[in-house]
Amino acid sequence: MPDRADAHIHLFETSFRSGSFTARPGVNIDEVACYQSLMKDHGVTAALVVGWAGAPYAAGNNAFLARVVGDHKWVHPTAYVEPSDAITVASLEERRQQGFVGLSFYIFGDEKVAALKKVPDETWRWLVEHHWLVSVNSRGKDWGGWLPILDKHGKLRIVMSHLGLPGATSKPLTDAAARKALADVLGLAKYAGPRVKLSGFYATTDPHWDYPHENAWPYVEALVKDFGVKRLVWGSDFSPSLDHLTFPQTIGLFAKMPFLKKADRERIEGKNLLSLLEEARTES
Repeated sequence: MPDRADAHIHLFETSFRSGSFTARPGVNIDEVACYQSLMKDHGVTAALVVGWAGAPYAAGNNAFLARVVGDHKWVHPTAYVEPSDAITVASLEERRQQGFVGLSFYIFGDEKVAALKKVPDETWRWLVEHHWLVSVNSRGKDWGGWLPILDKHGKLRIVMSHLGLPGATSKPLTDAAARKALADVLGLAKYAGPRVKLSGFYATTDPHWDYPHENAWPYVEALVKDFGVKRLVWGSDFSPSLDHLTFPQTIGLFAKMPFLKKADRERIEGKNLLSLLEEARTES
């Protein structure tokens, strides 16, 4: 397998939330060292680190990632921002000097969608010009908040997390049902910039541990049809995914999907993201 690249991981100084796999009672895990060991075992050479500081324990995540990126070439961090923050060109330049290659948004609810629309055009222009990646966690109609932005900045590289969070299914989906659940995500395929992370599959099936998540494969088929294989990237969702699956299972399900050829899997599992990261790094 050619070099893999992971489009969605988290790294926290004090581990993911209390009660998670990396924070069990009696367990003390260095998440950076743990992930590096998994990289070695599974041929991963680079990772897009999704910043998140939406809880007290994670409040210093951007500062932590700024320290980590200086020590590890495989770390490509995105800085967590709230849409209501003053996201100026000056602040982006500062983040670039710290080693960041993108931003991380969590857009849930009307208030955040409204705030997103107030981010100045010069910010989006800067992000497009520098080929930065904009990791986004959102769902349903909230994806529509990007439409007026993409109408002006169609090459903006939004990278939608977890298949766009279409919901969990306990039975096989029809193509029509999958497309209905993904309607707001598929509506962004007409723009050149958006990509989709094939990550967080545990959130697509009920029960979450229902590997290889065959009931949800129609989601992937719909994304392949509308976005094309070249705009899809694998993400492990380390370490939250380890509450439900093993790390190799986050990759292994693609080989079980009969509609994906070997060349498709190589793109999804590494080539597509490595190309995006190279362009973002060159511009930085």
